[in-house]
Amino acid sequence: TTIKKISSEQKDNIRMEALSFLICLGNCRVGEGFHSSALGSKSARVLMKDFARFGLLYVCRVAGKTAFYPTKVAVDLLAGSDPGAMGMGISNNTPAMGNSMAAAAMEKPSASAIQSLQHSLAAPTPSSSHLALIIQTNFQVVAYTKSKLHISTLGLFCDISSYRRLPNVIFFHLTRDSVRSAFRLGVTAEQILRFLYKNAHPMLREGDLPLVPTNVSDQILLWDQERTRVVMDEVWAHQCRDAAEFAAVGQYASDADALAWGAAHKNKLYIHFRQAEQISAFIRRWRTKSLSGR
Repeated sequence: TTIKKISSEQKDNIRMEALSFLICLGNCRVGEGFHSSALGSKSARVLMKDFARFGLLYVCRVAGKTAFYPTKVAVDLLAGSDPGAMGMGISNNTPAMGNSMAAAAMEKPSASAIQSLQHSLAAPTPSSSHLALIIQTNFQVVAYTKSKLHISTLGLFCDISSYRRLPNVIFFHLTRDSVRSAFRLGVTAEQILRFLYKNAHPMLREGDLPLVPTNVSDQILLWDQERTRVVMDEVWAHQCRDAAEFAAVGQYASDADALAWGAAHKNKLYIHFRQAEQISAFIRRWRTKSLSGR
């Protein structure tokens, strides 16, 4: 009985710390950094790492110390318009995760912050056919779904080791290795992008922003092009006698779609091997004509 009571209290404390942390994030500015020592407790620093996995924080090392920065996603999700709710932040002089601060933060939160937290904590269960995707510029994929089929589909081109789940949302990351593994299975870049566009979150369609960030779509296409950067082709190398022969044979080969590459400074042409006989015959005719013209 004693063990159960302690476990329940710990869960309540973690829940209170998480709520306090989220409300504080709603009153921070994007790009404003804080040292992890300001969090005050070990469980709060664990929460910091968990929030970083969900894209709410950016964690890095600054001057040898761990620091975290609220992302635009966190601020937009939790920030409110009520001026009375502002001013609750994290400072180096005040323990951020104490119960007294949590109670103070809950005294007058903004309406939008309350609504966001209620939606998250209530964990609404979407229908089995529901899928809404939000692709972030840091290549994180946020998917509102409970369908195992949708999760398996995302696992084809997302990094499954980055998988995180809440009751109504899952988190993945797009990586070079995960996308290239999809290519090896026969999935194309166009199919991946079409899937992301088709299942984009409905709220994204109301604004002017692209359904998939430009840097993400461009990178997927670049990863696809990496597979065909080098094309092996058999060629026949021909050393021209002078610049006139180089120009004449090069023009003829180009018109016949037989020219692979030419080096003007060396008067050297590389002809597709399958058309080498055709170009060789032209060279003989051109040289004969050139000699007779003299």
